Amino acid sequence: MGGSRQGGVWLTAAFLIALAAPVLGFAAAFGTRVGLIDWRLGYEQLTLVWGWRLAWVSAGAALTTVLLAMGDVKRRGLYALVAVLAAGVTLYLHIAHRQALAAHPQVHEAASDWGEPLSFSGVIGAQRDRAGAAPLAVRFAADCDQAVSARTQVAPEVGEAALEAAGFTVVGTSPFRIEGTRQGFWFGFSHDAVLRIRPGRTDVRVSGREGRPDGGEACRLAGQISERLRAAE
Repeated sequence: MGGSRQGGVWLTAAFLIALAAPVLGFAAAFGTRVGLIDWRLGYEQLTLVWGWRLAWVSAGAALTTVLLAMGDVKRRGLYALVAVLAAGVTLYLHIAHRQALAAHPQVHEAASDWGEPLSFSGVIGAQRDRAGAAPLAVRFAADCDQAVSARTQVAPEVGEAALEAAGFTVVGTSPFRIEGTRQGFWFGFSHDAVLRIRPGRTDVRVSGREGRPDGGEACRLAGQISERLRAAE
């Protein structure tokens, strides 16, 4: 009887440790998204540093719950299943994110024309200033192959549709420039996009406000926009 009770205590402790990494990840992402904590704390410290370390500890604790549950699967099996799923998914997400960061240039912008860099209007510029956004780059050494200018002067409605298809909210439209902004789900990281429309060509630029290495996110978004624009060629 005493051994069973002691085993239950150890199982509970291992189960709670297994949930620690998922809880920290959710708290860091939610706190950053709603503005309770700065992204440098929520993302760079709590997630990339401490969350990564804790993910391995939680994974070990999850395996421990499996071992402790083997003697009484009917009563303890659910604890082991929840612990393995929560800790396993959390560790997988950490590994996948780190692989994405390592596989892409350490940049946060993408553009189809760095020879004549696109600029944002005063509306987006003011939003970026209020958010403390990183300064716009003059050029990145690592170009984004997915960001390709359309060889046509697209109609404004085509440009708007291209931005909206990539998840951007259009905030400014003119015959020669269309702009939009997008807030990601995790951590609420924001990207701004601008299209420059001129005779025989439409260029695109996407810039992350936080100025952090984004694992290719800006390039992916620019590629989605470019694909829709080139479909109109």
